[in-house]
Amino acid sequence: MADNNNLLGIKQKQMFTIQEAVKHFGISEYSIRMGIRQGIYPAIKIGGKRGKYLIDSELFESTLRIEAIRNMKEYRKGEQNHDKI
Repeated sequence: MADNNNLLGIKQKQMFTIQEAVKHFGISEYSIRMGIRQGIYPAIKIGGKRGKYLIDSELFESTLRIEAIRNMKEYRKGEQNHDKI
């Protein structure tokens, strides 16, 4: 049965907790937490010092794409340097 929200063009879930992002994107909790701490992955913290992070799903996914492209460029650069030796 089709979801009425999808038929109306309403997006399902835009914000994920870290645990939800782990399940949705298949990335380890450790990697996500380190990426947030290093400023690689965008997130907001709610609830004070012992609160939780919320991750915007679209922004997180676009950041992953940018990181993947950066990794490909680094890999290719490494291959070119290796060929020169």
